Formats: sequence, structure tokens, C-alpha cells
Amino acid sequence: MSRLFQLLLGPEFYWIGVYGVTVLFARRNLPATEAGNQFIERLGWLLPLVSIPLSFWLMFGLVSTPSSRGWMIARLMLATTIGLNVSLFRLIEAIDYHDSRNSGVLGIWAIGFVVGFVLFFGGLIVMTVISWRSRTS
Repeated sequence: MSRLFQLLLGPEFYWIGVYGVTVLFARRNLPATEAGNQFIERLGWLLPLVSIPLSFWLMFGLVSTPSSRGWMIARLMLATTIGLNVSLFRLIEAIDYHDSRNSGVLGIWAIGFVVGFVLFFGGLIVMTVISWRSRTS
């Protein structure tokens, strides 16, 4: 795989795609309905549960040995932080209960970000162990 293609096929491009899918789901809830709001609430914690492990798999499973693992991890960390926040806030914008329940909608971001944080650092640990084992064998 060419070096230019590896740089273009990075975590930033992946998170732009995740954001695009998030926008499509958010648009399905216009005008806001009770069932649509509940679906988006579930999507708030499912988004990091699916997208973060997939990002590790794409960056370190499919891309053949990046030139610098440290640089790829830094890019992945920055892209994940920005991409997850932007995607979660886009989901929150699509929820409207038309009453006082709207005040608790920010909790979806908090849950999604905590789940994402735990999964990201769990993924870093797993990736480090796998990398360490491949070097010692």
C-alpha cells in the first residue's frame, strides 16, 4: 500500500464517515418523534461501542504496519476525541421532547463519551499487548 494512500486512509477520514452516518440517523428524526428520540438515545451509547473498536481494527488490522505507531496512535486519539464529540453532539441536536425532558439530553453525551474513553484506552492496552507479543515471538 502506498504511503500517500495510508496517510489518506487515516482515522480522520474514518471519523468523517462516522459523522456522515450520524447525520443520516439524526435527519431521520425530523420532525422529532418519541420513538425517534428513544432510538437516538440508544445510538448515543452504541455509537462509541461500535465505532471505536472498528477504528482500531481499521487502523492497525487492515493498514499494513504504519510507519510510526506513535504517530498513528496520536492521530487516532485526536480524531477519535473530535469525531466522537461532534457525532454525539449532532445526535443530541436531533432530540426534542417538547418539554422538560430536554434538559437531560446532555447525559447522552456524557454516557457516550465515558463509554468511548473506556473503550479507547482498552483498545490501546489490547493493541500494545498484541504488538508486544508479536515482537517477542
